[in-house]
This record gives sequence, C-alpha cells and structure tokens, in this order.
Amino acid sequence: MHRLCIVCKGSRLLCGRKICPLLAALKQKTKFAELSNTTEFFGPSTSIFVGRIGYPHVRVGPMTIFEGNDSDVELGRSEEPSEWFAQGLGMDEIVELRSSSLRAKRAENVTSRSNFVSDMAEIALAKQPVDVELTFKSKPSFNLSFSDITRPTGASVNVEKMHVTENPKIPKKVDRIVSDELRAVESAKGLYDLGLDVYKVAVILSSGALGLHRAKKMVPTRWSITATDDVIFKKLAAQLKEYPPVDSYYVYESSYMDNHFQILLMPSLFEYENFEAWFPGSVWNDAFGQRPVIVEEYEGFKGRKRYAAEEGGGYYAARLAVAEALHTMRRQAGAVVFREIHPRYFIPLGVWVVRETVRDAFRKRGEKFDTKKEALEYIDVRLRTKAGMQLGMQDFEVLSKILRQKRLTDF
Repeated sequence: MHRLCIVCKGSRLLCGRKICPLLAALKQKTKFAELSNTTEFFGPSTSIFVGRIGYPHVRVGPMTIFEGNDSDVELGRSEEPSEWFAQGLGMDEIVELRSSSLRAKRAENVTSRSNFVSDMAEIALAKQPVDVELTFKSKPSFNLSFSDITRPTGASVNVEKMHVTENPKIPKKVDRIVSDELRAVESAKGLYDLGLDVYKVAVILSSGALGLHRAKKMVPTRWSITATDDVIFKKLAAQLKEYPPVDSYYVYESSYMDNHFQILLMPSLFEYENFEAWFPGSVWNDAFGQRPVIVEEYEGFKGRKRYAAEEGGGYYAARLAVAEALHTMRRQAGAVVFREIHPRYFIPLGVWVVRETVRDAFRKRGEKFDTKKEALEYIDVRLRTKAGMQLGMQDFEVLSKILRQKRLTDF
C-alpha cells in the first residue's frame, strides 16, 4: 500500500478512493477564516490557476494575495520558488506564505475565448503583478490544500466577475512570440530562450496564450508544470547530446527540507536515471519502522516515450535541472540522481523542491573521481541513516539500469 501511495502521490487515486486520505488529512484552515463573509476583493494578481477536474470543463481564475501585501518583496516571496530556496525558507514559512493566497474560480471550457479567459492570459503574460477587482459568487472557502506537483493553495472562491484595473505590462519580446503563429511547444522554447524561468513559462502555457490561433487552449496547472519541464529538457537535450562527454566521474550534492540529493555524472553518452528513496514518516510513506521504499525511472540516449509513472513530476523536474547544468558545462554525461526523502518532509510542497535543490547542487563544486567504484563508494558513505535504517548503494544497484553496466572507464 505504501509503494502505491508513493507512485500515486494523491493524483491518480490508485487506491480506489474518491479522495486521497493522506492529502485530506493535511488540509487545514488558513489564518484568514475569519474573513468568511467577504464578498469582493481588490489587489494584485500574481499568477493564474487552471484546474483539471472535469476536463475540458474546468475551473480557472487568477491567483491573488488575500492579505494585501503590497511590497514587491512580499509578492515575490509568495510566488517565486527560486526566491524561497535562496532565502532558505522552511516548510512552516512556505505554508505561512501560501496560506495568504486566494484562488479565484470560474467554470470555463479550456477552448473558451471569453473576456475572463483573455484577461487571465494577460495576467499570465505580465511582467509584474496586475491589480484586479473580483466580485464573489459565494463565500470563500479557507482550506489550505497541498499537491505533489503544484505549490500549496490557500483560500478559494467562486467568482461572478473580474475587472482588470490596469494595463498589464507585457514585455515586447514576449508579446511578439505569443502573437506569432507558432505551436505551443515552439513558443515555450522561445520564452525560455528570452530568459524566462520554467515557472513563468508554465504559467503562460497554462493560460492558453500559446499555440496556433485556432488551437489555443488552457492547460491545467499541474499538467503545464510537467509539460514545461519536458519541453525545455528536450530542447536542451538536443543540444547537449552534441557535446563531448565529461572527462571523469563527478558527484554533486545538496539538501533542502529533509530532501537529500546526490547526482553522479559519468563519462558517457547521455542517459538518465532517477531514484527516490522514501523513508518511513515522509509524506507518502507513513509506514513507521519499515525500510525505505525506493522507486526508479530511466531513459537512454534516445529518450523515453512513456510517462514516468513511478515518480511523476519529480522525475521531470530533476531531469531538467541536470540538463540545464550539462548545457552550461557544454558537456553530456550519464547521469544518476539519488534522492532521499526523510521524515521531516511530511507535507508535499510541489516539484519545485526537487528542481531547485538539484539546481543548487550544480552551483557547488563537484567531487571528482577517476573511477565509478570510487564515486559510488563516496555516495555510499554519504547516504543517510535514520532511526537505525541504513540505506546502502547495494539497494540502488540492484534496481539500476545504469550502475550495473560495465564500461572501459570503470577499470
């Protein structure tokens, strides 16, 4: 049952229940519950959210900050995971920040061309938060919800109408890409090339602003996040596969909120393998006293066609961060990611945790080794032990498609 939870992560209801019992247990009232009689809102919209339930008829709307934080610093902290990581915010601080978010919702078809949807697209494209006036159709619900892919969301409310009170500031280069008759995939690549991070690209993709004019449609937020990671990875992979391999074995390392990552780069053509070791007491493994559950996904030089169902969005987030690093190095490599998830990571905060921690690992100087044996011994020593539960390299090697390969450089 616990492996089923780790694979499902509350998104596919593989247990057959109507709601995920683990996510349901995490729901909590936000500190704004006393505002339950509020019928309207004025303030900055920092992003948008597109739901997936009932697709293609879904609930969509702007994301705002209920507390009215009007400083650029507070707004940035509320929506930018890279800033959260840089500031070293902990789980409690991030939950506190996200408890002030308000998700406005209105039923729309993903192909809708309504004024509401057009305004949403402009909010998504804007360089800075945009002031909006919202009239609520019902009273806000103040439950704080969590997901394995998306960031936590605070209050939610059904919206009768929305009025954008200022002209969104959309960069000319961004507007030019969006206006061109390009497939959504090509537009997303172009936005990334402009310097937009994957977080912003995913929001724009979700809004329905990208794609050929007749084919434009909104994309549920959780789908757009993984789709953006995949699209940008494939763009980078096509380039880095032309680079020479790294000259030796390297190990990079970083930890954040009880997620411990070690990344091994090996001198070979590009291939990628990702391990997740969920310790008892971590968010998807409540089997206290048992051994860690390890899941694995792999792809070779030619890539993969099937969705990485064993790991979901975390696989794609880590893979993108690895590809970004290799692209910066102008090298390719065989890459193996070892992720350990320990008990203090007991609330899912979204795949940004994976992406930012792996990115951070490559900001540091890696340890260099002459042989794979030496590199694996180094990783083995640094694998963590919790409550007497030892995790060793042999636990990974028996599952691995890369580590069991014999290469000339191993000897």
